Amino acid sequence: MEKFDLVVVGAGAAGLAAAQVAAAMRRTVALVERDRFGGECTWNGCVPSKALIEAARLRFDMERAPRFGVHPGEVRVDFPAVMRHVHDVIDRIARYEDAAHLSEAGVTTVVGRARLLDPGAVEVDGTRLAAGRVVIATGSRPAGPPIDGLAAVPHLTNETLFELQSLPAHLLVIGAGPIGLEMAQAFHRLGSRVTVLDVLETLLPREDPDIAAAARAMLEGEGIRFMLGVRIQRASADGAVRRLHLAGGDQADTVEGDALLVATGRRPTVDGLGLEAVGVRVDRGGVAVDDRLHTSVDGILAAGDVTGILPFTHAAAYQGRLAARNALGGRHRADYRVVPWIIFTDPEIAHVGMTEPEARQHRGDVHVARLPFTAVDRAVVRREPRGLIKVITAGKPIIGHRGGGGEIIGAHLIGPGAGELLHEFVVSMQARTFSGRVAQAIHAYPSMSMGVQQAVAQLFPAGRAVAGEMRTELEAEG
Repeated sequence: MEKFDLVVVGAGAAGLAAAQVAAAMRRTVALVERDRFGGECTWNGCVPSKALIEAARLRFDMERAPRFGVHPGEVRVDFPAVMRHVHDVIDRIARYEDAAHLSEAGVTTVVGRARLLDPGAVEVDGTRLAAGRVVIATGSRPAGPPIDGLAAVPHLTNETLFELQSLPAHLLVIGAGPIGLEMAQAFHRLGSRVTVLDVLETLLPREDPDIAAAARAMLEGEGIRFMLGVRIQRASADGAVRRLHLAGGDQADTVEGDALLVATGRRPTVDGLGLEAVGVRVDRGGVAVDDRLHTSVDGILAAGDVTGILPFTHAAAYQGRLAARNALGGRHRADYRVVPWIIFTDPEIAHVGMTEPEARQHRGDVHVARLPFTAVDRAVVRREPRGLIKVITAGKPIIGHRGGGGEIIGAHLIGPGAGELLHEFVVSMQARTFSGRVAQAIHAYPSMSMGVQQAVAQLFPAGRAVAGEMRTELEAEG
């Protein structure tokens, strides 16, 4: 029986990070994967979805080009070619996560289905591996809603969506969360009619209310239809037609399309791992872990989506690195205070830290600054002035500074390049920097990053005065 200091089960973002950290620490490590190295993000999630979004954005930009005096002529979508682009991008990224590259880094790769025999032994298709420590990083999979008849109706999930070879005429999307909205907009821009349905009355409930409201208005403005606050009683199919039979309040209706995407969330992948047999506690959210990512069994840790803590690739990689260090002697606590979230609609939606309601509930006296992208010159130049930057601070300002300074505890953006602009807030929050430092730092003109400086500056008297002049001028022009 081959022995390793660490055995990692699952080669997605968390597992790859854990294995590479262990190898960098010069420990023996085996990485077990039953399917493809790279995990959900590379093959079915982040990578293909963003590749599709880029193609859709290009078509949308070409249709708007006449505003700049540029007339590209007829814009035609070759959907099979779009999907070839998507898979080419997948291949380019996956090649750096394969067994050969991992071997060069000092990681032993094992392909097969893993099952824990005890805290110090893992069986992979009949072969036993002795493990000093184990990290469970098996990720998650799509979770379908309990809708009568849905299982019998052909439908798409993120695992099958990118195998499509023809553009749907009318795409029905169940779920108004990040995946549902990203794909709804992408397919609409490529030429599909799109209807998004959700049982909740509002979309993106985890976003700041101002940002969520702006997102809905922008997406509806492009022509995406939302049916929110409805309950889907039953799903059926008749040939190529997919039907959703609805009942919500006094509304009773049937919605039809030729393709159905289910984007209602995910659940941890724990089946067949033998976790219960060895005593690892699993609850509805996933494998239960403490703040050092240890499970209920000594010597077994867990990281990534399987924990149900944060469903993001970057959070999974962070947990994977932490789990490996702690498995091999460290005592590091996970810190989720500053974890950026980005939804890759266009414009992008991004946030870090508390929303305004959360901040008022937990911190009481807070200060809020809002800056529309109409006040950011680069956004005006690009003719993309849609959006908002919202900054929340708390705590007393530094002596000698007046206004609503203090520490930034939340930043929320919707606008062009929001996902890139967010990281100035991330660094500031991680370092617990006084907000005035961001306002005082020289930002190059005319960059989108000026918007960050302008937004934070509104927390101080001089910045508010300038912002007021900007609003007055913009209102006069409008």
